[in-house]
Amino acid sequence: MEAQVLNISPLIVWVVALSQLLTFGLTVWNLLASGSRANARTLEAHGETLHGLDARLSAVEMSMKGMPGKDEMHQLSISLADLRGDIRAMGASVDGQRQILTRLESVVSRQEDHLMRSKS
Repeated sequence: MEAQVLNISPLIVWVVALSQLLTFGLTVWNLLASGSRANARTLEAHGETLHGLDARLSAVEMSMKGMPGKDEMHQLSISLADLRGDIRAMGASVDGQRQILTRLESVVSRQEDHLMRSKS
């Protein structure tokens, strides 16, 4: 039997070539995947912001439930207009009472003057 020399140099070339291809493939993969990781972080931040906005919106909705609606505001406007008319009527009534009190004051003043003169 003759001893044959094992020549592994073609095998080494293929291993080096596969190693280079694997390194190139991993580099491309990392470049492509880094964007998705950044997007995942951005999406997570947006999700937290959305959760905070949802809580704020719920609070605003709860406060809006206690506020009067369109019909209640219209009724309030009508009531205020009626009240304004009633106040004007009361103002006219007060003016009439003021005139009566002015006349009554002059009558009382004349009687007081008459009584003061008659005592003298």
